[in-house]
Amino acid sequence: MQKIAINTLLSMQIKLPPKKNSPEIILDNPNKIVVIGANGSGKTRFGSAIEMSYLKNTHRISAQKSLTMPSYVSTTSKEKAEFELWYGGYSTNQNDKNWYEGQGKMNGRWKNNINTSLLNDYEKLMILLHTEEYEESLSFKEINKVNKKAQNPITKLDKIQIIWEKLLPHRKIIKKAGVIDVIPKGSTLSYNASEMSDGERVIFYLIGEAICAKPNSILIIDEPEMHLHKSITNALWDSIEELRTDCTFIYLTHDIDFAVTRCDSVKIWLKSYEDKDIWDYEFIESKEGIPDEIYLEILGSRKPILFIEGEEDESIDIKLYPHIFTDFTIKPLRSCGKVIEATKTFNSFKDFHNISCKGIVDRDRRTSIDMQNLRKFGVYVPDVAEVENILLKECIIKAISIKMEKDPNAVFNQTKQNVIDKFKIELEYQVLLHTKHIIKKHLDALVSKKNKRITEFEKLIKEIPNNIDAKAIYSGIENEFQEYIDNSDYQSILKVYNLKGLLPESKVIQLLGLSNSTEYLNQLINILKKETKDSIDLRKQLREGFEMK
Repeated sequence: MQKIAINTLLSMQIKLPPKKNSPEIILDNPNKIVVIGANGSGKTRFGSAIEMSYLKNTHRISAQKSLTMPSYVSTTSKEKAEFELWYGGYSTNQNDKNWYEGQGKMNGRWKNNINTSLLNDYEKLMILLHTEEYEESLSFKEINKVNKKAQNPITKLDKIQIIWEKLLPHRKIIKKAGVIDVIPKGSTLSYNASEMSDGERVIFYLIGEAICAKPNSILIIDEPEMHLHKSITNALWDSIEELRTDCTFIYLTHDIDFAVTRCDSVKIWLKSYEDKDIWDYEFIESKEGIPDEIYLEILGSRKPILFIEGEEDESIDIKLYPHIFTDFTIKPLRSCGKVIEATKTFNSFKDFHNISCKGIVDRDRRTSIDMQNLRKFGVYVPDVAEVENILLKECIIKAISIKMEKDPNAVFNQTKQNVIDKFKIELEYQVLLHTKHIIKKHLDALVSKKNKRITEFEKLIKEIPNNIDAKAIYSGIENEFQEYIDNSDYQSILKVYNLKGLLPESKVIQLLGLSNSTEYLNQLINILKKETKDSIDLRKQLREGFEMK
């Protein structure tokens, strides 16, 4: 039997449904459990299986539920109201009560179909709330006869009202005997709560269901985000969890954003329902180097993952790469460091998830040895210095030229000459950039050497001028770059030329009769979107530039 300990103030063990090829799993004292999986992965069955193991102590809120709110209700005895809500039925006979607490719940609350039955208990909830309100008022009245300073009780309806009005500050709840009215902010006209919107009614319902659950319950919520705006969902469940610290919350969701917000929770990735009450699932532990929301999204993806740099929707790589690497799920991770770290980390857990993962970072004057080392971890670089330089490749210029009904050779030849001329003008600066980069790497390597004494480190620093010949490095790069110019080696120039804004400087946009860089990029994307022979060939040529195996 596998046990997983979770720190919490509660004292409860929860046995999880059977896991494929695994011994029995019991969670010790879980505070929150988040089960995340795609539609059809068996989340509802997973939740109902837990309920079946703890019928008396579980209160499950189904995703399939009626939000029809009664316009008014009549009170009854509190015991009857509670039994009706918790188990779907009631009897004054103790034996019948025991039956309802167990197997009778299947018949009463779930109509003998625990997985697919429509939960229709809004009226039962309202009856319990109004009954409790009435009984608390009577109790206070009797106490007040003896103790005039007795404090007014805070009822369950009061608690619902506080949270509901906090989340929906433009509305106010008016409580009456057996009736709930709502009045919009700034208005004098009220309306019956049964006429509220789906979102307003579901907020009231969810708070009420959680508040009315038995003490120390297991609260199972299927699709906690349903009918709710993202701006409200997290605040709602934060408030409910704060009210019911005695309960264990189990959320069944496909919403990654919501799953990430449930801090200090046991997260379970539900892969599939294997039939015969067995599931294929894994526990998700925080992976250093991969944000939780990215990790969860990756696990739910059916495509291999490609991490790239960038974070803005307008960046070239984020807009272009999905049309080049159509068989990947693209995930931007801001900096190259994050891409490298995430790719290495994720690939180190291949035995766990079996999902292929690769990364792409900018060339950034990396040496061939640097790139070989990156490839070992599944990280690749384009055969151009900047991602913008990809747009100046010969195959792209000619493809867009044909689309714009221009002479592809004439447009390319002129663009090529413009780029070479610009590179020639900036030769000294470009050589210096590469020289500085190489020297910085040398210095980093020297400083990173382990020294046990300051004298050793001082000696190392003094020897730097002898170990690094800046002039020789500069001359070697200058000769290489000059050779590119002399041979009109356009591709090699794109590989080493670091200049943001090279695309407009090349004048290719004007040569094609386009307005700006965005229009140029959009023309390329429109070509790649089409599944023609030409677009497939173009995509193949572009992918070859990354040497991605």
